[in-house]
Amino acid sequence: MSRKLKVYSNDQVVASSEGEGRINVSLSGLEPATTYPKGKYKVAFEENGKESEKVDVPEFTTNSILITSISFVPESKTVQSGSHEQLEPNIAPSTATNKALSYVSNKPETVKVDENTGMISALETGEAVITATTKDGSNKTAQITITVE
Repeated sequence: MSRKLKVYSNDQVVASSEGEGRINVSLSGLEPATTYPKGKYKVAFEENGKESEKVDVPEFTTNSILITSISFVPESKTVQSGSHEQLEPNIAPSTATNKALSYVSNKPETVKVDENTGMISALETGEAVITATTKDGSNKTAQITITVE
């Protein structure tokens, strides 16, 4: 016999699912990396047109949205000695919860980079590779080659 699981918020049904045995239901519109208190949502079963008593959903926390890729477009850039520029990598998805990156230069004497902001300073003629790494635990990296003239 099929049963319906209903999820309520403020006495309004916000999600439901039908099935036999164990029933899973998905809620849309939840904010990532957010803790929802016990009782914010309630659940009830409906079977044969009769609904059970509503029960509080325990406190739960939604998952973070991790970065799936970062890239620099283009992958190389030429700058003038003495100049300063902000690196702006592309981050996907745009809804990632933590978009913070760390930056490192393989030749800091040629191109210095602020490890937290990605601001580069071109110090002397030459070439350096800047590596950006995600801080959200996804361990994604991207590189850009900076040529200083």
